[in-house]
Amino acid sequence: MKKLNVTLAILVAAVMAGNAETVTSDIVGYQTKTLNAGLNSLGLPLLKADIVKTAATSVSGNSVSLTGETNFGAKLSTAKNYYVEVYGGTSKGDRFDVDVAATISAANGSVVLNATSGNNTMPVASIGTTLNGQVVAVREHYTIADFDAMLSTAATGSASIATSDAIGFTEAGAIVFYNKKADGTWKKVGSSADFSAKIIPPGVGVFVKKYTGTSTLTQVGTVRDNDFSRPYSSELTLMAAAYPVDVTPSNLAIAPGAGATDWTGGTVATGDYVSVVESGALVKYTLKTDGKINKVGNSSDFKDSNLFVASDAQLVKRAKANADAVLTKPY
Repeated sequence: MKKLNVTLAILVAAVMAGNAETVTSDIVGYQTKTLNAGLNSLGLPLLKADIVKTAATSVSGNSVSLTGETNFGAKLSTAKNYYVEVYGGTSKGDRFDVDVAATISAANGSVVLNATSGNNTMPVASIGTTLNGQVVAVREHYTIADFDAMLSTAATGSASIATSDAIGFTEAGAIVFYNKKADGTWKKVGSSADFSAKIIPPGVGVFVKKYTGTSTLTQVGTVRDNDFSRPYSSELTLMAAAYPVDVTPSNLAIAPGAGATDWTGGTVATGDYVSVVESGALVKYTLKTDGKINKVGNSSDFKDSNLFVASDAQLVKRAKANADAVLTKPY
């Protein structure tokens, strides 16, 4: 897999005493990526370990009852952020952020969902009975602080934006950068808050601007064994892989169509496009009306090229949103 060093292994394969039963755990792996001086893109396709993976019994308001739990809030920390991922039923692949304070306060066998989070892939009010009896997993989000901790050489902090490293997100269709300060905090222009705990949600990519030198990022985690809800916005969005697999536009069914949620083919100015970082610069690949994907200044068709590299991020712009898109597990 291009630019990805992934070792997939069974973490545990033990024979249980007395019954010779083989027990296995999730598949784990790692990826490494070199970040150079200048502009880089980054995707984090691996997952943090599940805090719990069990069946949901019922949903009451924003609260999801979990089989086998009596005080689930005791497993959470107020200093961290978490999400729920659904592993079955009509909501398979959907994700919901956790209301940590409410879950801890409830001190019972339920996880309370954050109904106002923009990371939710469907409205909490629409869940109804779709989670009843379905397996769900709760795990911790990655954050900017986690990104910094994965680096072989910590990001450069400085009082000056010009001489500090930065991490960039798309927010409301615009790219917003957060710079590391000399005291180790991460801040954005116009705000004195520390954004070290800012979430990097599943399937979301980031830009990394390095002031100088190189650093190797190493991510260790489990491999998603589930379909993945992939809502597409009509805003400019930084995306990242849900799986440690490089894929092509054809793999993602990126082709022009006339439907309300289809991809749009057109000219460089009007067609849907993906921009990727190549040698420190953003390069645009546009979907044409004939289904070809052309790079600016290049007439070759890139629809079967691995433009979506798992360790990278891709800047995607679509004319039409699609809130219900789902990626099927590729292995």
